[in-house]
This record gives sequence, structure tokens and C-alpha cells, in this order.
Amino acid sequence: MPTTSAAPATTVAVRLTAPGRLDPTPVATPGPGPGEVLVGITAVGLCGTDLAVRSGARPVPALPWTVGHEGGGRVLAVGAGVDPGRVGEVVAVEPNIACGRCRFCRAGRTSACPDRAALGVTAPGLLAGAVAVPAGYAHALPAGLDAATAERVVACVEPWVVTRAALRRAAPEPGSRCLVVGAGSQGTLLCLTLLAAGYVPVVAEPHPGRRRRALELGAREHVPGEVFATVFETSGAPAAWPAALAAVDRAGTLLLVGQHDGPSPVNTHDLVQRQVTVAGSLIYDHPGDFAAALAGLPAVADTLLGLMEPQPYPFARAGAAFDAVPAADRKVWLAP
Repeated sequence: MPTTSAAPATTVAVRLTAPGRLDPTPVATPGPGPGEVLVGITAVGLCGTDLAVRSGARPVPALPWTVGHEGGGRVLAVGAGVDPGRVGEVVAVEPNIACGRCRFCRAGRTSACPDRAALGVTAPGLLAGAVAVPAGYAHALPAGLDAATAERVVACVEPWVVTRAALRRAAPEPGSRCLVVGAGSQGTLLCLTLLAAGYVPVVAEPHPGRRRRALELGAREHVPGEVFATVFETSGAPAAWPAALAAVDRAGTLLLVGQHDGPSPVNTHDLVQRQVTVAGSLIYDHPGDFAAALAGLPAVADTLLGLMEPQPYPFARAGAAFDAVPAADRKVWLAP
């Protein structure tokens, strides 16, 4: 039997009921199964993946479908085999759940697991009052954060971990200047990650509000023609590809974080002659990337909160929240 605090019998989930349509829907509160915890959700952030799910560009397994993947909350109950002392913890949910058995998982590259479940995309998501998730994928926030900060900042933790994994994989020269192409939510978080690690982020962003936000954080503005040993492309915009590639110095690295599914022109003669490395960085690897990031969360938590919209959208206004994302210069998020 699960060990539980006061978990309500019913809750509300934001569900995709048709492409483009989101409906807050009463649902039964799930019970945590063996090895699971029940998380009472306190904050969920939105990103481009969520917009693609809503529009139908990223088809989901069934309708209606609970959306959302960037978030967390407070543990309300635990299933069999989980320490009852976890009830009451504030946790960030790691929404990409690897199989743990394939050759990639065994090698520590869980991001490449072909059978991983992605909450909100291939498995029901986090935009609900309460969600059951594997206990190992519900990461307790470290001591030193007050409850109000902890319950809000979980909306930013997952995309912040993505940027830390990108930095780990790119491995720039310590203290170097790195170009960040795109200062949306992911690009701005990457600027924060670079600054915290002692690098100098330089940002290229046409949106004035987003560019200003990155510069206020401490990034420098890109001067056309400057080249860098390490360039991060975070926007996923097809138009950004040529400029990002041109900004890579000889023997440099272009790390792609943003994605688009259209063709991108590549001059292989240019790539070979300049010896440019082009690589993709997808999410993070379990459990190391989340564990390492959370150890450093207290030092950046207030800055992360400053990168979020001051107030959340309620679940009842989920459609308006999704509509606000493309033009927003801060992280849009929801709370029950």
C-alpha cells in the first residue's frame, strides 16, 4: 500500500482534445505504483515542444492527451519500495524516462535510448494536479531553498539541465567566449549556464526583448563577423543555420540544441577545409546530469526565477499560456 499525505480523490489535467484545442478536464488522481511517487504539481513551464504537441505537428499516441513536461512539485505519496520519508519533498521531474536496458543506457547515454518515454509526448504529461512518476526520476531539490522558491523554480529546472548537458558535451576551452544563437528560453538559460561556469556568452538574437534579457543577465552582444571556437545554436530556426555555421572558427565546434525538420544547406568543402565539428545535443543523460545540476541550483535559483514570467497562468487559461509563448521574452509557466 502507498504511504500518502492528503492526496485528493480527483484533480484537473490540461488535455489535448483535438489539434490546437486544450481543455482542463477533471480526472481521477492516480495512485503511485511500485517504485513510483505521486507528485502534486506546483509549476509547469512551456517550450516549443509543447507548442508542437498542441498544434499536432508532434502527434501523440491518443486523444485526449495530458500535455507538459517541464515541471515538478511536492511528493504526496509513495508506492511500494519507495522510502516513505520522501513524502513532502519538493522535486523536479526528469521527464525522459530511459529503458535502462539497451546498449545506450548501459553505456550511460540514456539520451540516445530508442525506447525512452517522453512525458507529454509519448507518455502522459505533467500538466495535471497530481502525476505518478518513477521515484528515480523525481529529483529532490537541495536544502537551502525556501518552499515558495522551490515550488516555482521547478518550472525551469528541466530546460536548465538541458543547457548544462550541452555545455558538458561541447567542452569549450575554460573561460572562452562562446556564441549563443537564439535567446529564447533555452538560449537565455544557456547564457546563465555559461556565466555560472566562468565562460563569456555572446548572444545573437533578433527579438529585442529577448536580446535585452540576455544582455541584462551578463551576455555580450554579437558583432557580425566575429568567429568563435564554440557556437551553440538554440533557436532551431532554419534561417539561423547559415549564420551560426559561418561564425564557427577553424577547427571549432557548432553544437545544435534547437531543432527543425526542414533541409539545411551544407557546403562540405567548407566544413572539411575549416575542420568544423557539427554535433547535436539532445536533452541529458540519466542520472548524472540532473544530479549534478541540482547540486548547483541554490546558487542560480533566484536568477532562474527572474527568467520566468512573474505570475503563472492557471490551468483554466492553458490556451492563453500556449498562445503567449512565441512572443514572450521570459519563461511562460502554469500552476494549478
